[in-house]
Amino acid sequence: MGLSALFVERSQRERASFEYLRELKQDLDENIMRDYPGAVLAMQYERAGGSDDPIQIELYGDDLETLRGISHQVQQALRAIPGTMDVRDDLGNVREDYKLVPKREALDFYGISQDDLGAQGRYLMTDNTVGDFAVGGGEEDLEIHLSTQWPSQQGAICGPTQLDEFATLRFITPSGEVLSGNALLVSVPDTALLSITHRDTERSVTVLAKTILGPDYFDGEILAELRPKLEAMEYDATLSDGANAGRWPRGYTYRFGGDADTTSETFSSAGQMLVVAIFLVFAVLVLQFSSYTQPLIIMMTVPFALIGTLFGLYLLDLSFSFPVMIGVIALTGIVVNDAIVMVETMNERRKQGLDVRQAAALGASDRLRPILTTSITTVVGLIPLALSSAQWFPLCTSVIFGLVSATAIALLVVPGLYLQLTPSRSSDTTEETSNSH
Repeated sequence: MGLSALFVERSQRERASFEYLRELKQDLDENIMRDYPGAVLAMQYERAGGSDDPIQIELYGDDLETLRGISHQVQQALRAIPGTMDVRDDLGNVREDYKLVPKREALDFYGISQDDLGAQGRYLMTDNTVGDFAVGGGEEDLEIHLSTQWPSQQGAICGPTQLDEFATLRFITPSGEVLSGNALLVSVPDTALLSITHRDTERSVTVLAKTILGPDYFDGEILAELRPKLEAMEYDATLSDGANAGRWPRGYTYRFGGDADTTSETFSSAGQMLVVAIFLVFAVLVLQFSSYTQPLIIMMTVPFALIGTLFGLYLLDLSFSFPVMIGVIALTGIVVNDAIVMVETMNERRKQGLDVRQAAALGASDRLRPILTTSITTVVGLIPLALSSAQWFPLCTSVIFGLVSATAIALLVVPGLYLQLTPSRSSDTTEETSNSH
């Protein structure tokens, strides 16, 4: 069951949409959820990528009941951290059930082992393949199955669902005697989980939570505050068993999933792509200029762009997200353009007979207006895109601040590096003379 809430335009509201979230959830809990005991209300708001539940803590262990108890501890710790909401796990609520417990004295009296009792019980409650019947004539064989028809299942193949149906169970002793289920089993009230999950062949329970939308709450900060609490709960092999009292049993561990897991994988792949982009740009410049020092001068504009991006994130109180990483990768190919134009102009001036100092000065001054014009037009073009949607704002911000920083610093640093790393005309003449001799 679900319902949706659509907000009117921002100009018709006093506050941002995320500021109404806590009040909306409180109203739903008081007016709707009180009529449905045991139901769970989870708010789902529109997010720019990522999973529906950004905070996920995956718990691993052998016993499901122990994992359920550990899940309750983690949920309590998570609820105590400001900024979280809809804290729950993927097990859901438990349902009332009955457990059939063998009577040990009766089993010993009739000579039936627990394995034999379990095997006969599985035959009575499951679908058992007996064999195939050959039809002939090129048709496929008929599969023959054996099962028990229970009135509560209305012909479906499954176990009984009514308590009185267990009394009709029949078991055969090694001596051939037929006994009723009441003679060998006793029903005990119990609870059963609605779902059992596994990850990597291990039983697991995942604690799920959402974050309250707003500038003061971030997934990373919540997980950073939760990590010490989880480490204090987890079993520590370096401590003695007495010191581990109150901790989780041995063999029960946790790991962060959700956005934390996907973000680490995404940043890892994006970092590799950044290295590849820098290498490819440097390789193209080496082929173009037939030199290693001049491409190195040009590539120095990339760190300048990163300085501007980090300053912009700090100024606007933004986190280093995946869109920002994409902007940094894009800057690798954008900011080098100004340096390429300057270095190419400086080389042309040197071919005209000017020395390195004059070529560096004229190269920067001649290209000052084109560089500033292209940078300003790029920034002005990105501003409307940045203000159009919150999804584009981090990417455009990283490009804008990085481009402004790289342009301003490159106009000062590139001529200086060109002057320091480029050999003078006299040294070139000396080398040519020595080669002719």
